[in-house]
Amino acid sequence: MRKRHFLGLMALPPALWALHRLSASRAAPSNPLQGLLASEAEPGFSRVEGPEPFHFPEDHGPHPDYRHEWWYFTGNLVGPGDQAYGFQLTFFRFAITAESRHSDSRWNTRQAMLGHFALTDVRAQRFHSEQRLERPVLGLAGMDAFPAKLWIRDWHARHVAQTREAWELEATTATHGLSLLLTPLKDWVGQGEQGYSRKGPGEGNASRYYSGTRLAAKGKVMLAGTPLEVVGRAWLDREWGTSALAPGTRGWDWFGLQLDDGSDLMVYLLRQENGRASSFSAGSLVSGAGAVIPLVAQDLAIEVQDTWISPHSGRRYPARWRLRIARRALDLEITPRVADQEWQGLVRYWEGCVTVEGVSAGSPVKGLGYAELTGY
Repeated sequence: MRKRHFLGLMALPPALWALHRLSASRAAPSNPLQGLLASEAEPGFSRVEGPEPFHFPEDHGPHPDYRHEWWYFTGNLVGPGDQAYGFQLTFFRFAITAESRHSDSRWNTRQAMLGHFALTDVRAQRFHSEQRLERPVLGLAGMDAFPAKLWIRDWHARHVAQTREAWELEATTATHGLSLLLTPLKDWVGQGEQGYSRKGPGEGNASRYYSGTRLAAKGKVMLAGTPLEVVGRAWLDREWGTSALAPGTRGWDWFGLQLDDGSDLMVYLLRQENGRASSFSAGSLVSGAGAVIPLVAQDLAIEVQDTWISPHSGRRYPARWRLRIARRALDLEITPRVADQEWQGLVRYWEGCVTVEGVSAGSPVKGLGYAELTGY
């Protein structure tokens, strides 16, 4: 099996093989995939060029005519004794060429898949993570359109139709694991204008983007071989497109927050080289009843209150924030539940569970969520 896996990596498209080699280096860029997203795609890929309706359940599945796509699951869970856990399970798809090339090789494909699985043990202040990189051939990995299913070896995310739509997640490592059923408590939210999320100037420089901002989670986590029953809340972010990041974009800060008044908040700041937020930064506020309020860059005020230096990479990350949205009378403090939630594999970035506390329309509010920090 190890030889088979090695041969698959050797057959990776050059861009992703370079990423695989970079993952072994301490000097690796903080986000080599950012470099892939920053480059212009060759002609032939589809482009996101304007608002259009989503079609469910079809849009839960893959969109291989676009250059890149991801299914991003995160959440906060509670187990026996009120012990708290955070989780992330992400499947990335990248198409390196727009056209299929004829080959008799069983390894022939223009797609590559990357998987990230992380489990945060809040009480123990431990962060466990593992990545997988495969080609969707020979059963090693794959994508089904309907019903939607993504898998990389024995990791999978599968869409299932019940009374309401749901997702089944499964991921295991040698010592840790996750098995969850996620059921949406609100409708899917189209981010931007009907899911048209612009990332920079220029025609087609955008993605199709929707979120499941509040999903009930139930199942098990496994810590050091011990299975534990858990419940909690999860979040799903889905994006696909062929856009390139605008020149001068250094990275992004993303927040997905679930507040105890029933509302959900998504914010992303695209950071420029000068440290300022791009005018294409955006977000949305979803009420407890499901009403969606789009947010633009001018609505968002974020101040870094503290920082943390990684003992692994030496990088300095923000470690506490004040987030204000004046026109919604929202003033929040966001704090990591565990300081060290830095990914150190193929892509180096900080992604972890956070707590939220503050004021919304004059009333105290608390919550939980996830933050992602790249380009530091």
